[in-house]
Amino acid sequence: LPPATNGTQWGQATMAKNIERYCSSNNPCQNAYCPEPFECVDLWNKYECACGDGMIISPEGKTCIDRNECLDYPCMNGGTCINQEPRFKYKCICPDSYWGESCEFLKERQALKFSTSALAAVITCLLLIIILLFLYFSCSRRRSASFNKKPATKDDIRENIINYCDEGGGENDMTAFDMKTLKIPIGPLPELVQHKAPPVRPDIAVVSDQVVTKVDVFLGDRKRRADVDPATGPFDDLRNYAYEGCGSTAGSLSSLQSGTDDEPHEYSFLASWGPRFDKLVKIYEPKTQIEDDDVS
Repeated sequence: LPPATNGTQWGQATMAKNIERYCSSNNPCQNAYCPEPFECVDLWNKYECACGDGMIISPEGKTCIDRNECLDYPCMNGGTCINQEPRFKYKCICPDSYWGESCEFLKERQALKFSTSALAAVITCLLLIIILLFLYFSCSRRRSASFNKKPATKDDIRENIINYCDEGGGENDMTAFDMKTLKIPIGPLPELVQHKAPPVRPDIAVVSDQVVTKVDVFLGDRKRRADVDPATGPFDDLRNYAYEGCGSTAGSLSSLQSGTDDEPHEYSFLASWGPRFDKLVKIYEPKTQIEDDDVS
């Protein structure tokens, strides 16, 4: 295209005269003078005072102004031109399918392409990984199966089980358990239990009121616990007391009483144990009063 109709920076020379390859101009701007704001432009052995690149002479012909490159429609394929400073000239905003300084190039669709060799390498790697995983899981299953089928040895005491197949078996098992687990921890006795109860036939001179009071409190506390505890109850039980017959060692009732102590004892302290022991009080009450009644 001739320069008058070509609005782009692309061009091609088709004819040349009086020049040779690698020849240069004689630099005519070396001794030339151009008033401001004009600059010397080399025209091949000639010069001209003109405005710089991207500038044009004003209508008055005295100054240089910015040249609007967008008036030449440099943007192709529907691009939008934006005029800029003289050194940047213009800028084209291209559509999505074009690119370049003047939107002259068509964008190619970016697609992931694999060559035949690359695809074969990927498939081979995947197959190798699958084979390795299969071998690993098969070996692990065999190991677990062989471990579970392992016969138990006689020295295996993990569950405290020993084969007593021979004579004298089990003698080594006497120390295979912890005796501490068989012991029942017993805490300290309560304050009331720590005091000893009076004997069956205590001496009235030794028994004090303090001891009698503590025994009464202790028995009352035990009674309340037994009444509240649901585990205790009148369970059926058959017992033989004071049995006399063919199997009795005593020949008569008098022989049973002969072994008792005839010494007088004092049981007045039983009255302080509560109403539940009234029968014992009546049984062990002094006999002097009864004898006096008989005499009278």
